[in-house]
Amino acid sequence: MSSCYDPDLLPDSKYLNTELHGGITRHISIETVGIGGDLRRITRTQEWKRVGEIQGEGAYGMVWKEKLVGVKGNENYRAVKMIHKHIGNVSVDFRRELEAIAKFSQPKFKYHFVESLGWFETKDIVFVAFEYFERGNLENYLSNVGKMPEEEVCMISYQILQGVDELHDNGFAHCDLKPSNIFIRRTKDHELGWLVKIGEFGISMRAEEGMTTLPSFKGTGSTGSFLAPELLAKRGILLPDADVVTRLLGKNKEFTFLVDIWAVGHIIYRAVSGKVPFLKDLVAYVNEKAEFPREELKEMQVSQKGIGVIEQLMKPFPADRLTAAKALEHPWFEEFRDSSSIWSGSFESVNSRYEMPTHLIPVADAGAGAGASGGSSSSSAEPWTDLDDTSE
Repeated sequence: MSSCYDPDLLPDSKYLNTELHGGITRHISIETVGIGGDLRRITRTQEWKRVGEIQGEGAYGMVWKEKLVGVKGNENYRAVKMIHKHIGNVSVDFRRELEAIAKFSQPKFKYHFVESLGWFETKDIVFVAFEYFERGNLENYLSNVGKMPEEEVCMISYQILQGVDELHDNGFAHCDLKPSNIFIRRTKDHELGWLVKIGEFGISMRAEEGMTTLPSFKGTGSTGSFLAPELLAKRGILLPDADVVTRLLGKNKEFTFLVDIWAVGHIIYRAVSGKVPFLKDLVAYVNEKAEFPREELKEMQVSQKGIGVIEQLMKPFPADRLTAAKALEHPWFEEFRDSSSIWSGSFESVNSRYEMPTHLIPVADAGAGAGASGGSSSSSAEPWTDLDDTSE
């Protein structure tokens, strides 16, 4: 297992000088260029304008869309997630999410995870900027189409499992995998087929923290239906026989990375069938008094290999489930295992699209207060709010 976390990633991904005013966010950075006596400072600025409606809203904040000001093209958008640091008198553990986001926004992870463009904060709020997905998420897609052809589900599932394998290999559990957290970069209409990414690390956990304490689940809705039996049992939602609880969680009442494996199996089941398994008899299944619903999948012409992999991912007891690495070796994925077609063509980091415009200023004039206005296109006479001020 790889090292879990580089402590430099979080501060390195922060926008150090940010201002906010009237739906416009401005980022300013100053760089020193040149050598010897030819030193000069470059002020780089970006302005982003909030557009459209709220993209999503939850207990801890909301997500909206922004467009890069002064730059043409449909790709110059980003999503911004606002996270409240406190809900009432309770502090929100937002650093866990930021750490996971920073970790998996590194270039080596760009194929499988939603890429962050950076973060900024006030005393009470954290803002995280992400690449924008015009095609939405898998939940949106399934809500429109009902179910998907098995070949397409296989392609998507292979990519999800590759991402989960990287998560686990780096010491992280996602803990909230579901269709709404799988974001669509390409669909079947693209010549290279589907491309999806995993996002939303709000309740992710690191193995080094210990996995006896439940993540703080942010909402209700569909989340619960994608949670593994051991998580439902630990939350008191699922009440199996006493000896079964011990088999689910062990003597130390721990859950493992394998909660993510159950969720992937559930996502596959939902995608190929358009239905939710174990709607009424999950307790019976966990108590080994009900069978896995193979017949339902057979009636929908799902292949034996497809049924087999779903069943092995959704074993009631964690120790019996496939790991992500083992699942990727399943015969159902044979077409994609040795094929580079999924990743064919150029795949540019979204950060490279948003290079800040440069403005040359004399070294003597580029002091600590340079972030106030340099290179701004705003004509407002009202003062801007400095979002880098986090002092008490």
